Amino acid sequence: MVGSDTYQRILNSALGCFLENGVQRTTVEQVRKRAGVSNGSFFHHFRTKQDLAEAVYLRGLEEHQAALLAVLTPQVSLQAGVEGAVRRHLAWVEAQPELAAFLMAPPDWITPRDVPRIAACSREFFQAVAQWLRERGWDGTPDLGVVVAVWIGPVQEYTRSRLTSGAGLSHTAAAPLARAAWSALRSLLSTTISEDTR
Repeated sequence: MVGSDTYQRILNSALGCFLENGVQRTTVEQVRKRAGVSNGSFFHHFRTKQDLAEAVYLRGLEEHQAALLAVLTPQVSLQAGVEGAVRRHLAWVEAQPELAAFLMAPPDWITPRDVPRIAACSREFFQAVAQWLRERGWDGTPDLGVVVAVWIGPVQEYTRSRLTSGAGLSHTAAAPLARAAWSALRSLLSTTISEDTR
């Protein structure tokens, strides 16, 4: 059901409407007409516009997190994983600029992070990241939130500002951002991760 063509068409149409008009000003009728579906088809998949907005957000979140986790394989070193995740983030944003824009800066909508499906998705992602780090010597210090903020925070801010301004991403940004993430994390984790696990 969720993977149906109609469902995906509604999600794609909603994303376009949300970015053009904002979530609050978008109507179900606008989304329905853009998707070319009947009222019955729309409400078969989504009870409310809030449900629809959450589904669009969840799709983006799942795709983005899957892209990052694909880099953090058991074989990859700490440095390669840290730098690779930064590069993959940039590549994903470049490939999915509309979803990225909705994830990072929906102008009139507060992301419902406590919605069970969204919370579960984030929890599983951070558990997987924590496990990958533990396998490379991280002992839980500093807190995972701090580690991720230092690791991904700067590249998220870079992409958010570029998407907001409409400037697009620079192809020369990946290397310095990846190096900076590794430099910052290596320093942050130097007391807990030995040199041979890097």
